[in-house]
Amino acid sequence: MIELATRADAPDVLRIVNAAYDAGEAGIWEPGWMRTDREAVEAMVDAREIAVLRADGRIVGCVRVRRLDLETAELGMLSVDPEAMGTGAGRRLLAFAEQHHGTPFMQLELLVPRVPHAQKQRLHEWYSRLGYVQVSQREFDEALLAGPTDMRTYRKSLRAAPAT
Repeated sequence: MIELATRADAPDVLRIVNAAYDAGEAGIWEPGWMRTDREAVEAMVDAREIAVLRADGRIVGCVRVRRLDLETAELGMLSVDPEAMGTGAGRRLLAFAEQHHGTPFMQLELLVPRVPHAQKQRLHEWYSRLGYVQVSQREFDEALLAGPTDMRTYRKSLRAAPAT
C-alpha cells in the first residue's frame, strides 16, 4: 500500500533514504555526508510531499513528489529498503509519483560524477527505459563532493502511459 507519510513515518523514511543514497552515491560524496536529516524529512512530510510504500506493515520504500508548476511535478528521493530491492517497489513508487499530482509532465534530477559510476549508469538506463529523457545538464558544485559532478535533469510526458 502506498500512502502519504505521517510524522510517525519520518524515522523510517530517514533511514531508508540515507541508506539508499549511501549505496547509490558511494564515492561521490566525502565521508560523513548524509542525503537528508530528520528536520528536512519532517518538513517534507508536513508539506505532504513524501509517500511511503508499506509491505507486511513496515515501510519498504518512499518517494518525494511535489508540484513545480501547473504542468510539471518533480520526483526525488526515490528510495527502497535494501531488503526490498528487486521486488518492484521502486517501479510502484515511481508509478504512484507519476499519477499523484495529475500533471502532464514529470521530471527528476540525477547527480552524476564525471567518472564512470555503475549505480548512476544503472539509474540512467532504468529511467530511460521508463520514458524519461535527459533535457539538461549543469555543473553541480557542493563542498562535500569527492570530485567533479554534474546534475542531469530528466523529463517525461505523462500524456503517454505512466510507469506501471
